Amino acid sequence: MKNNIQINNMLKTLSFTLENGKSLSSALELLSRTSSDAKDKKTYTSIYNDIRDGVVFSRSLKKHKVGSLDIIQFIGMAEKGLSFKKSLKNIIEYIEVKEDFQRETSEKTTVPFLYFILAVVVVLGVKFIAIPYQLTKTDGYGYEIMKIINDHLHVAQIMTDILFVLTMAISAYLIVLIIALFSTSTTTQAVAKEIGMVLPFISQILKKFEKFMIFSMLGRMLQSGISYKNVLHSAIQNTTIRSYKNAFQSTLDTIKNNGQFVFSHTLYDDLERELLLGVGSSYQVGSVMLEISSRAKADALKLTMNFFRLITAMALFLLSFAVFVEFWTVVLTQILIEKGLIDMQKGGF
Repeated sequence: MKNNIQINNMLKTLSFTLENGKSLSSALELLSRTSSDAKDKKTYTSIYNDIRDGVVFSRSLKKHKVGSLDIIQFIGMAEKGLSFKKSLKNIIEYIEVKEDFQRETSEKTTVPFLYFILAVVVVLGVKFIAIPYQLTKTDGYGYEIMKIINDHLHVAQIMTDILFVLTMAISAYLIVLIIALFSTSTTTQAVAKEIGMVLPFISQILKKFEKFMIFSMLGRMLQSGISYKNVLHSAIQNTTIRSYKNAFQSTLDTIKNNGQFVFSHTLYDDLERELLLGVGSSYQVGSVMLEISSRAKADALKLTMNFFRLITAMALFLLSFAVFVEFWTVVLTQILIEKGLIDMQKGGF
């Protein structure tokens, strides 16, 4: 079971404590003593005991399921870098950028979800309450009136079924994107990404989002003094997009074989390749990768906002359609009954 400890808050406390000259074990002991949550206190104590027994910090985090895989790997790489204290600050910045993006996009999902829920409520109300009730109201009327009403309600039933299927399909489309972006379960998120990569529009958002996340991590790692090879290993392990994974693997193989850094067209556009060709040190490459990450984030946000606008418009249409179906079922049925009764009185039936 994944731990509920806020990894960002924990790392900020550790960073502050380390800056004041204390050891990692002392910082963890402080967290275990001051935590007000019993489960968090138990976890901090377990990590503290692991560190005291010589277990590497990142391995202890993985053991107790604190933090996502990318963060744990980043910490693992930082432990091998030049300065763990400096790396810790970069990790915190990486997490904050990641959380800011998730917060910006998740806020946009509330309105379309509300419209979808309202549409489903109306559809289910019409299907299982309004239509059966209207059918019972025709009992006792003549055959012709019953036939007209039954035919009318049959159309309502067809419209309700179509509306329900459309609502579920579009809702599923939205849910796939949300799970792929925000799920805390690695397995669930990976499955959602596999599905999303074959869906129009969502696949573009996922590619930009993945590029933003991966290059943000790579840039912070390089600026922390972690080697190219270790950074690329981490990228290969973390990315769930096969084309990116293959491109990073190809780059790593090229570095191992002839020492050259290959700029794959899958990962970099023309401008990004030109920017990387003009730099030398690892720190400078890290800065360029952070710029690439920033560009990918802007593109991902733009695509996501456009997607949510489209989804919101479709949700409004479905809600309006649901209201029309309700009007068709309740109001028009009553009008037809009244018309039938008037025709009967005139001798029409």
